Amino acid sequence: MASPKTGILLLNLGGPDSLEAVKPFLYNLFSDPDIIKLPFSEIFQKPLAWYISTEREHEAQRNYRLMGGKSPILDFTQAQGEALQQALAEQGHGSLPIYVAMRYWHPLTEAAVDQMIRDGIERLIVLPLYPHFSYTTTGSSLNELKRVMEARNFRVPITVVPPYYNHPSYLQAVAETIRVGMETNPWGCPPEEIQLLFSAHSLPIKHVKRTKDPYPQHILHTARTIAEQAFPGNPWELCYQSQVGKMQWLGPSVDGALHYFAGKNIDNILVVAISFVSDHVETLVEIDNMYLPLARELKIQYCHRAPALNTRPAFIQTITELVTAELEKPPEESMDSQSFPELLKAQAAG
Repeated sequence: MASPKTGILLLNLGGPDSLEAVKPFLYNLFSDPDIIKLPFSEIFQKPLAWYISTEREHEAQRNYRLMGGKSPILDFTQAQGEALQQALAEQGHGSLPIYVAMRYWHPLTEAAVDQMIRDGIERLIVLPLYPHFSYTTTGSSLNELKRVMEARNFRVPITVVPPYYNHPSYLQAVAETIRVGMETNPWGCPPEEIQLLFSAHSLPIKHVKRTKDPYPQHILHTARTIAEQAFPGNPWELCYQSQVGKMQWLGPSVDGALHYFAGKNIDNILVVAISFVSDHVETLVEIDNMYLPLARELKIQYCHRAPALNTRPAFIQTITELVTAELEKPPEESMDSQSFPELLKAQAAG
């Protein structure tokens, strides 16, 4: 019996591909009830999304201008997909088709599913490009995939790569970026004297409590494991970034940590973004153009950032191992779109 035609679907957040796309991107983001959960959301969600996207449009456009007028996340995601496809082919899996579904801007999930239908895909392996599970990232992307598949009556066996925040290859890939950052530090500081500052995207504490989101535990596990196993001699701290508004968010914040380090005369700091698998606005603008200049203003002598994973061979090896593990499972172990509630529960427990 011939094997079912298998497709690989990469899930990511997405980003505006032009300055004109910034407002609709923000509108899509804040229209998502997995991001902001409101009472009577069918009435209030879209007006609130319109208000927030209108208020934040010009500030967000300024940030994207610093990156050439668009987010680079799609380019990196497509490059990761091409490298994954090549690595799988070299392992004897043939040239498996790779699809990209961005949650809040093109190519959206609808476009990816429509292309899979045209291509006759009979089995789907989903790779969330979120190493740490959160209902706001993996959960939202899977909920959208379920909605679109049901709307198109597209029913195929599905397997979803589990969270890989604790996968040995992923941990090694992040550790490699830290070593690069240590070795290429512009001040020639001995590696063992460098203060590691892990930074992850924050979440509202209200959301974490309401959903029992495992994201903070996943993030802490990654930071602690890398620090204790790969860099046992270095001091380390875990902080969060991208907090907005007046509600309470996961902390401490990166800017708060920098003020603390300045007060303690800690001068050799390497920032490590661990909840992102590619460069985008949070690394290229928030860290590089906000936090690093803040460190200089605080008279912290040496502070820079470790490189992102992007298409580094160690990360491509990670995602290749993850997808290969799913390819080797019998199709009957897969779940169709009707099993998404169980799938989400398994992801959160992973």
